[in-house]
Amino acid sequence: MRIAPLGAPFERGVADALAPMMPPGVPPIALFRTFAKNLPMTKAMHAWGSYELGRALSLSLRDREILIDRTCVRCGCEYEWGVHVSFFADRAGLSSDQVTSLTHGSPDDSCWSSARDRLLVRAADALHDDSSISESLWELLAVEFDETELLDILLLCGWYHAISFAANAAGVPLEPHAPTFDSVKALDGAGSARDTLRRANLDPAEVLRLLRTTLAEDLSDAGDLTSSAVVPADANLEVTFTSRQSGVACGLPVVALLCEDAVGPSARFTSLVADGDGIAPGQHLATLSAPAPSVLAVERTALNLLTHLSGIATATRAWVDAVEGTGVTVRDTRKTTPLLRSLEKYAVRCGGGTNHRQGLFDEILVKDNHIAAAGGIANALDRVAAAHPGAAVPVQIEVDTLDQLDEALAHGADQIMLDNFAVSDMRVAVERARGCSRDVRIEASGGFRLGDAREVALTGVDSISVGSITHSAPAIDIGLDASMSAGRQ
Repeated sequence: MRIAPLGAPFERGVADALAPMMPPGVPPIALFRTFAKNLPMTKAMHAWGSYELGRALSLSLRDREILIDRTCVRCGCEYEWGVHVSFFADRAGLSSDQVTSLTHGSPDDSCWSSARDRLLVRAADALHDDSSISESLWELLAVEFDETELLDILLLCGWYHAISFAANAAGVPLEPHAPTFDSVKALDGAGSARDTLRRANLDPAEVLRLLRTTLAEDLSDAGDLTSSAVVPADANLEVTFTSRQSGVACGLPVVALLCEDAVGPSARFTSLVADGDGIAPGQHLATLSAPAPSVLAVERTALNLLTHLSGIATATRAWVDAVEGTGVTVRDTRKTTPLLRSLEKYAVRCGGGTNHRQGLFDEILVKDNHIAAAGGIANALDRVAAAHPGAAVPVQIEVDTLDQLDEALAHGADQIMLDNFAVSDMRVAVERARGCSRDVRIEASGGFRLGDAREVALTGVDSISVGSITHSAPAIDIGLDASMSAGRQ
């Protein structure tokens, strides 16, 4: 390290310069803390960097990251390459094979099925090798990219040459948990898990951050004191995840990603069932073969997530089965474990349920306290309409009485939640809603028990919201059993 990065707490001028350079709540990376020793330069670089990484850039996120990753690799800048792979590779839709190819391969590798992707890699290579682009390559690029995009390609590669030179020469230390050139091949085994998570509308990068934080909570800086004292470092362990009860499996690709990231290429994790499958007592769900200390280090984190998510999927399936044939959907709520909402809502989907809003940011639900603060249902709905004209976001309003229902219907509401209604009043509410000339969706809510599910569904409501499937679902009993072949490597 030639120029040591600044450390917190930062002087006000430094803090003000660093704050807009990272997402809210994320500490500034070492590169920015190094540049902050020259504040005028930092501010000028941030202005240009904001263009290169912003929406004004004519290139897509995928285009951008292919160019940046390849340029940093060719410059030997492990630091900036690691930052971008860690933060953006998954969001850009780059597979593990493609990340490996950008790091160690060529544009002719079989993982590049798109001519556009291959041209970007070739352009980054040409600019690095020749400080220019040949006439033949330019002709190909000009067919795929317009002049605005071509200029962005040239300047983006040049910008990350500059960043790479500065990071290399200043000796900026690698970020914790960022991949290295030598470790990138460890991503190969996680490809299928990441793909499964993407297909389930989960962000693999977000899941990976959660896994690393969760594992760090268990290991801290000292690691597994018991295993390091008791288990031979060269021992290998083969274990089986076995269900002790009936239920619905959920969380296997999450555990697969945990093992690949925390253990590395030596881990061999094999799922024997898929998320959403029914499971029986004694059924084997997955196997893991890896160095024994690593298996024992991830064991509790893996089981905590697998048993918890399977418990939610199982509880949801019980509700779904209870209303089968009625056409009613079972919906979750925001009553979730902090930081686990995306995974818990995924577990609900695996159990056959549907998701209500993800958070306060994606739908409007006007509840009793909102109504009280606004001065009534009509005022509340008027204020929503003024703030979001044209129903830009879904709007639902909660009512406690039939009188409130009538007021909401008269004021144009088309999604209504019946909160703590008696079953008899639900039937009346549904009848009144169906009498409207427009389609009105009715949801029942109110701390129902599983035994109430079918009676509520038969009132004619469209959905039932159930907070207990996330906040009170009992964990499924799953054990981790060592096989008889465990032993030294």
